[in-house]
Amino acid sequence: MGNKKFRDPIYGYIEVDEQLIEHIIDTSTFQRLRDIIQTSYAPLYSSAVHNRFVHSIGVYHLGRLVTQTITPFFHDDSLNNTKQYNKIFELACLLHDVGHAPFSHTGEMLYLKEGDRGILHSELVALTGDESLETEIVRNAYKAAPHELMSAIVSLRSFDDQIPTEVRSFFARCICGYKYVDAMDREKSYMNCLIELLNSKIIDVDKLDYLLRDAYMTGFDTVAIDYSRLLGSIRFRENSQGLYHVCYYKSAVSVIENVVYAHDAERKWIQNHPIVLYDAHLIEEMMTAIVHDIFNEEYLKENYLTNEGIQVSGIGRVRLISDADIRYLMKNLPKSELCNEYYDRRLRKHPIWKTEAEFQAIFEGRENDLSVIKEEFDSLKDYLRSQGLPFLINENALASCKAEVEQLQADLVDAQGFAREKVKSAIAVREAHICWMEIFDRFASEQHIDFEFLIIYTDQFNSGFRKQEFENIEILFPELKQPCRFGAVSNVLKSEKSKGEKFFFLYYTRETAMQSVSITGLIGEMLRLASEMSLQKAFNDRFV
Repeated sequence: MGNKKFRDPIYGYIEVDEQLIEHIIDTSTFQRLRDIIQTSYAPLYSSAVHNRFVHSIGVYHLGRLVTQTITPFFHDDSLNNTKQYNKIFELACLLHDVGHAPFSHTGEMLYLKEGDRGILHSELVALTGDESLETEIVRNAYKAAPHELMSAIVSLRSFDDQIPTEVRSFFARCICGYKYVDAMDREKSYMNCLIELLNSKIIDVDKLDYLLRDAYMTGFDTVAIDYSRLLGSIRFRENSQGLYHVCYYKSAVSVIENVVYAHDAERKWIQNHPIVLYDAHLIEEMMTAIVHDIFNEEYLKENYLTNEGIQVSGIGRVRLISDADIRYLMKNLPKSELCNEYYDRRLRKHPIWKTEAEFQAIFEGRENDLSVIKEEFDSLKDYLRSQGLPFLINENALASCKAEVEQLQADLVDAQGFAREKVKSAIAVREAHICWMEIFDRFASEQHIDFEFLIIYTDQFNSGFRKQEFENIEILFPELKQPCRFGAVSNVLKSEKSKGEKFFFLYYTRETAMQSVSITGLIGEMLRLASEMSLQKAFNDRFV
């Protein structure tokens, strides 16, 4: 059989073996990816509606460039299976997202409750038959993304005739990024090099395609990435123990820097944009309701993603689940407020500050007060969740807190000893919550806006250059006997490293598109209360 060509806006024509098209790409399980949007950026960039199907074809193309690059330079007569490993690596590149949930990474929560990977790991071990994999998962605290685990599981079940038994574990490890660590030998080190080139913390073909494709589809101006130069510079080199590891020829240094610049820009200015975060918040809240109200607390299994499907009471058979299915279920939730807010942009809340830079400017030099604010907001969020309420600072939350204080004060009358101290402590916590919410109540009244505020936390930006893994990338210079570390040849790694912290966006509802608010009074009240609490805590720690 021959090859079929796909026209791609990034790479031109991509050639794919017709065997793969017939047995994998044309199947319903893979075609489902046409209905899974690649990113959550559409609220910010309306053209960013590319899907996981084209991304998977792109990653496959880059994976083939990798194997075409390394083959002429790799000569080891003791390894007889490199051709098979290369083919399985290419197949893993093609199938690495076949188990992806709807709505990009926001849908990860549909697979797992509070990040418990135990069930998915057990299924993966059973499908691969690799007993050492189970030990390595525990020992190395492996935590692949849920969609990566599900992609490996779906692939091994749906395309088992395309994946020989002896390389099933290697195939799954490529997708999940789980390198071999036990009984290391030259063969496994070769396999680890391929695993790293599909799923790593630094540079791999998956990241490379989405950086190129996201920039093109959003129109977001970023640095140019010469992917051909980068992938053409890859070499597998022996270390002093005779094991193989990934190196890059010296011509790749500038491209490696550009990859990190592009990744940094996408994370800082798109992924952490308040509009993107807010849209994801609405979807996640509705997905939580779907799991609770429609799926009866049952999280997605692989059958939801295949043609087999699963029978759901009141709906029928759910199969090949996609973004459109989740939207349909969102529209049929018993409570429609979130869905109305998602579709009617006029109902959406708006951030009081719009960038991390603005946040840093507002709270400059007040790190201690910010720590108190975060602690109080976390406590308030936990309380509201325990009452079955969303994390919204509004009249309902304030009334609930006041009612509980009244009940606790009534309980205090008959409480004795340790129980009495416990009730007094609970009253103090709730009264602190009331103080914080009353600040927002006064602010809403002064600014003539609704008393309803949403807080969304996200990670402060930290450059990818600060990852230790980047410092340790090895660069080959032909005039030197040994490769050099990237950290020694690039000045971009010289900046001071800092620990990433959390920051938050504060959202409010406005009545008209042009309405704005003055935040001076609000920020002043927040910092004043935080300072008072910090001083009170210091006093208690020292004297009480």
